Amino acid sequence: MTPPPSAQRSQLRFSQVVILLALVLGLVFAVGFLPSAQRADRLDQSLRQAWDSFARTNQSSAATAGVAEDQLLTRLLLLENAAADLSGIRRLAFDRVDLPPEITDHLHTPFQLIDFDNARLQWTDRIAALAKARKVQLAPAALAGLPEYPSESAPALLWPRLHFATQVLLTAIHCQVGSIPQLTQLPPLSHRSLVNNRRLFEEMPMRLELVGPVEPLARFLTSLPLHGPELEATGLADVLTNKPALFLSHVLLRKAAPDRPNDARLELVVSGFVPVLGPAREPPSGPR
Repeated sequence: MTPPPSAQRSQLRFSQVVILLALVLGLVFAVGFLPSAQRADRLDQSLRQAWDSFARTNQSSAATAGVAEDQLLTRLLLLENAAADLSGIRRLAFDRVDLPPEITDHLHTPFQLIDFDNARLQWTDRIAALAKARKVQLAPAALAGLPEYPSESAPALLWPRLHFATQVLLTAIHCQVGSIPQLTQLPPLSHRSLVNNRRLFEEMPMRLELVGPVEPLARFLTSLPLHGPELEATGLADVLTNKPALFLSHVLLRKAAPDRPNDARLELVVSGFVPVLGPAREPPSGPR
């Protein structure tokens, strides 16, 4: 039985639509999908080559020799986490030894000898007055231990030296040790990167002698690495508002004298650190 003409026309239109859709899909495949697939394949090929090169390098490296390829991603994640931890430690270290803005400004401006001598003289008077008020015996050799020009290859480093020296004397006085016989500046030490030998920190060591009862000496030692709000633990946060974190490298504690059983003599090397962040931050040289 022959279908009616209307049904034949509907069937014809349906066939035409199917053919048109097939042509459109073929065109999309040829123009859009196929070039994209080929481009993706080329990119995958470069990625596979890079991965193969990485795998070969991994096998030849002493640090990762013997690590299976299916463990490379795990090793990569461990290395990334270790790098993040090191970055965090670096920030903590630089934050720990950060200097007051006025000292940082002096580091990056031409050294003015008259300004430094005036500051040193003012600190000498202030420390002597405070020691007298706190009944701490301050020997002339202690005040003579404040840094003087010329004693640094980069004179600008005298400013952080003066800052560290005055703060360590203020700390000892506020702890009310019995006496401060001597303060001596020691040669600086440069701490450099093992990767590119770039200077990271300049260490400013000092040799200090203190005499007094064990309790204030212990309070002094406890206070040295603290700064800011941390000093509340020793009750010095209100008086040592500008104190930097200072670090010990040598400590010798002994009896002061046979006839003074309650007093001890403390000899130590204490250091402050100046962060050096690159060639642009190198301290300028030469007085003006």
